[in-house]
Amino acid sequence: MSIHYQLNSKFNAGKRPCPPDSLRVRKCNMVVNEASEDLLTSDVFGLLKYLDPLIWLMPLLKCAFKGRDFSDIEGMDAKIDFWRKFRAPPGTSRRESTSEIDIVIEIGSFLILIECKYLSHLQPEGARGKGRDQIIRYLDVAAFNCVKDTDEMPEIYLILLTDTKTEPPTLIRYRNHDQLAAGLTRKRPFFDYEKISRMLARNIGWVTWADLLNILKHRQSDLGQIEDKIVEDLIQYLTHKLSKVKGQYE
Repeated sequence: MSIHYQLNSKFNAGKRPCPPDSLRVRKCNMVVNEASEDLLTSDVFGLLKYLDPLIWLMPLLKCAFKGRDFSDIEGMDAKIDFWRKFRAPPGTSRRESTSEIDIVIEIGSFLILIECKYLSHLQPEGARGKGRDQIIRYLDVAAFNCVKDTDEMPEIYLILLTDTKTEPPTLIRYRNHDQLAAGLTRKRPFFDYEKISRMLARNIGWVTWADLLNILKHRQSDLGQIEDKIVEDLIQYLTHKLSKVKGQYE
């Protein structure tokens, strides 16, 4: 298990931990604490990325999108990036800065975006000058940056990973195709916004950290010694982190 330590320096305030694959540690200031969702994201997915996707990613997708078939990508290698930046489409109704999505997974023709929340909520409309609410912003930047041709577009999934027992109503709102379509920035000529908004609306999923913990607990029994040790460490770590969520999982 990789461990990050808190640097109590006023000059590091607001910084996040280095991505797990960062080699230039001295140029990546870290400030973390027990409630840091960036630290949780880095520690958990920094280890999961080295495991076979069949152990965790396939079950996570099936949990987020119950009843869906993901057999087309089973056995494929997954590329995982942390905190990838996506520029906002020009001409948004409010001036918005670059969006940074916690985890971006490319596997086959699928692009899976995961936003992780721990002891925090989704950013609402107008939060800290961000403009639109967090979900429609992420869906919009995904469409703008990742879809070049709507005749052959990737299958984009957005998963919200939370520490709550109930699904945030924002997700339910944007599963309504009309609500989602109304929030997209329509500045590209000959772009089939109707087609992409329907794809995005059906691909909004939700899972909890407790779901991920259960997936790891019910992993395959034929793991290698090293994989099994990694999973055991993650189980212990997630159990500890969920114990800090007041009353949610008691």
